[in-house]
Formats: sequence, C-alpha cells, structure tokens
Amino acid sequence: MSKFFLILTVILALASNCCGLDTIEEELLEDVIEEEDPVDVDESFFQRANRFLPYPNPFPWRRWSPLHYQPRSRIPFVNYGYNNAGLFRQFDSALENPFGNQLGLMTPQLPIDSEAAAADLILNSGLLQNVGEFRQLVPAVAGDSCKSPTTKESGICSTSAVCTAGGGRVSGSCSAALACCIRVINSCDDGFGRQINTVTLNNTYWQSPVRTIAPSSSCSMTVQLDSTLPEQAKQQICQIRLDFVLFTISQPDAETACSGDFFEVAGATNIVPTICGFNNGQHMYLHVPPSPTDVQLSFNFGPSDGETRQWNILIAMIPCSSKVLAPPDCLQYFSTRTGSVKTFNWRDVDSPNTRQLANQDYSICFRSGSAQRQMCVTPCAVVTAQKPFSISTPIAIPAPEDGAHTADVSQLGSLNCNNDYLVIPGAFNLGNPTAVANMAFDRFCGERLNALPGNAASTTVCTTATPFRMLYRTNRDETLTTPTVDTAESGNRGFCLNFRIQ
Repeated sequence: MSKFFLILTVILALASNCCGLDTIEEELLEDVIEEEDPVDVDESFFQRANRFLPYPNPFPWRRWSPLHYQPRSRIPFVNYGYNNAGLFRQFDSALENPFGNQLGLMTPQLPIDSEAAAADLILNSGLLQNVGEFRQLVPAVAGDSCKSPTTKESGICSTSAVCTAGGGRVSGSCSAALACCIRVINSCDDGFGRQINTVTLNNTYWQSPVRTIAPSSSCSMTVQLDSTLPEQAKQQICQIRLDFVLFTISQPDAETACSGDFFEVAGATNIVPTICGFNNGQHMYLHVPPSPTDVQLSFNFGPSDGETRQWNILIAMIPCSSKVLAPPDCLQYFSTRTGSVKTFNWRDVDSPNTRQLANQDYSICFRSGSAQRQMCVTPCAVVTAQKPFSISTPIAIPAPEDGAHTADVSQLGSLNCNNDYLVIPGAFNLGNPTAVANMAFDRFCGERLNALPGNAASTTVCTTATPFRMLYRTNRDETLTTPTVDTAESGNRGFCLNFRIQ
C-alpha cells in the first residue's frame, strides 16, 4: 500500500510542476504583450510608398491591390480581364502592406493551390510586359504554337519521337524536352477515293502533291474540328486562318471569272469567295460553327493551259479565347499598324492576264487601339506598267480621246461605281478633310484613287470611321447591268494599297 501512495505522490508532483510552468509562460507572454508598443507609422512613409504604385499621386495606396497580402490560406478570385483590382483583396489595416519589412513585419505570399491559378495571376497582373521573360517563366507545353528559327515555318511543340512518328519534321526547340515540329501534307483527296486526308492539328501546311495534276480533276483537304480529339481538347476553335505561302493556278477568263481552275471553301459561316490566279502572301479567315464540324478546302482544275499549279497553305486553328480573332464577317484581318492590302490575283507584272476577279464580296478589317483615330491608304509603288488601283468603270464615263477602255481618272459614288467598287467609309483626301464635295461618297472605282471625282492623280485617302474596315465588291462578269456596262477590256487589275493606322 505504501508503494501505491508513493507513486501517486510522484504523479501529483509532476502535474503540479507542468501547470506551474504553463502559468508562468502565460504570465510572461501577457507581460510582453502589455509592454509592446503599437507600431508608429509615419505619414511620410505612405507618401514615399506611393512612388512605387501604378497610380499617380494622390491615389491612396491603401486602395491599390498588392501582389502580397494578409496570409489567409484561400484561393484568390481570378478576374479574367484587365481589372487588376479584382485579383487581390483590399487592405484591412496599415499592417498589411506590399513593402516587405519596412514596418518591421513580414507578410508572406499567398499559397497558390493550382498551376492554372498561378498562371492566371501572372497573365492578369500586368507586371510582366516582356514576352521573352514570360516564356521563360511559363515553360512551353505540348501543343503550343512555335516557329522554326531557321525556316521561319510555323509548327507545334511536341517531343521529337512523337513528331517523327506522325510524319513531322523537327526544326528548332520549344524547351529542353520539346521540339518545334513542322507538319506538312502534300497529298489530297483526288475525287476517286484513293487517298483521303484530314487535318486535325494546328499549324499544318498543305502543299500541292508531288505527282502531276491531271486536267479536269480536283484536289481537296478536310479540316476536322472536334473538341473530343486529344489535340483539340484544350479549347474550342472559332476560326481558321489560311495563309497562302504559295498559290498559283490558272488565270480567270476574259470576263474575270474563275471558270477553269479555282479554289473554294465549304463549311465556313462567313462568305468566302472563289479565287484563282496568283495569290502568294494572301490570307483568309474562315469563321466556323461550333464543334464538331468539318471545313473543306478544294482545288478544281480545268483543261491544262500550261500554267504551273502549285500551292503551300498554312492552316492555323484559332481558339475562341484568342485575342487575335478576326471581327465578325471579316475575310481578311490585319493586326499591324502598317502594311499592304491587295485584291486576290493582283500582281506587279506586265501581263494583261492579271486582272480583278469576279464575284468578290467581302470585308477587309484592320485592328486598331483606343489611341488610333485615323487610317490612311495610298496606292502601292509599282516597278512595271501594272496599275495599283484599277477597278471596273462603266463605259458611260467619258473616255480619253485615244479611245482607251476606261477614263484614266478617279470615279466615285453609286452612279458611277454601281457594279465593281471599293468602299472606304467616310473617306477624304489627306490634307483636305473639310471640303463638302470631298466627303460626299464612300465608293471608289476607276483607275485613280482620289476622293474627288474626275481626278487624274491618285492620292492618300483617309478615314476616321471606326472600326476600320473596307468592303470590296465585284459582280459576276464585265458585261452586266445595261446601260452602265463594265468595260470588257483586260485593264481592270484590282488594287494594291499601303495602309497606315495612326
């Protein structure tokens, strides 16, 4: 019994000592808290801190959304836009600050629980302006677009093994593990069911087949859009861009119609004209319906006329979330502030066979920022006798004394330009924006670009109507719409215009 009481006594003594220690620690902690003075924050500190904020003084620094804030373990709300204030919680006290240890406090970073959330924060914060640095911070993943450093061809990132197994060609690298894979298809469905090809990968080149193209034949390619495919599972596709790296087939007939060889598109929701002739460097945007859907690209060939038939078309798939989507109903879209725009089959050569195409009816659109207020176009400089602006004019317009097919002057308006014309909304001659007669018409035709009718010299024509776009239209032949019949000569070439947005 004595042993039992001895053990009990030891246990009670130990318990008493533990409680005593806890009590002493609590008392010491309370003493420290009582003795600690509140942090004295001088107002001049905030004035100095404002210099590092993205807002000009006297914007209150407490209203700014900092990169770091109070350490509460929760996922931030990510605003998919440009409002940085939606990315982070506002300050609750002066002790929560983005300026490190200047107040004697450390505010740890918020833990990010997913890679997607971290990427969204980086993209939307606006802190990373250098694309090269951003690419280093966010490594390339399989399926990303890339460009060959040697050939400048577009491709997609993949492993070398997957690239070669799929018939691609490695040219450059995306990262240590991924190569830039260039995929080329040089065959097609010839109409006899012997070979059918389908494009499902972004940045695929479709080239003319190695074999000789038989007269009166066809060659087509199907672009398959299906979000259930692994290569398209990331995002829904809204548009397809076709870049004609090479495009040469037969010229149109005397009525400027593509009656022999021609290229056409089926399955797009926007109007895509039939084209032929020479179209190197041109492009098209195809607006597509929701997935799954197919878009068919087809070349149809007439009897052989000795013309070389070859093409190399880059097929790019643009997701619905892309910032480079073309506006609705735009067949061509230019995202640079300067460049040149040409009608299909325009070429700077001394050949009467190069002329404007019939049945063209499409919009040409230009990207502009909020600071751009004016777009100006000027006929391109040519090195041959080619005409940089030559759109059919009715023969009712007086012609020069030498009997040429078209008056070598500018023409405007719905009366003179009723069949083939270029529309530039609200156009005026540069340097003469206030003349009433200068603002009367939007339609242009004839062989000179000038906002004043009957002028023998082309000039720079500008517009302030936004969004910037032009409309080009031609009818189905050169002998339509009596009595204002279009001239049936071969001098109608279309146009080549240099543009500048400022």
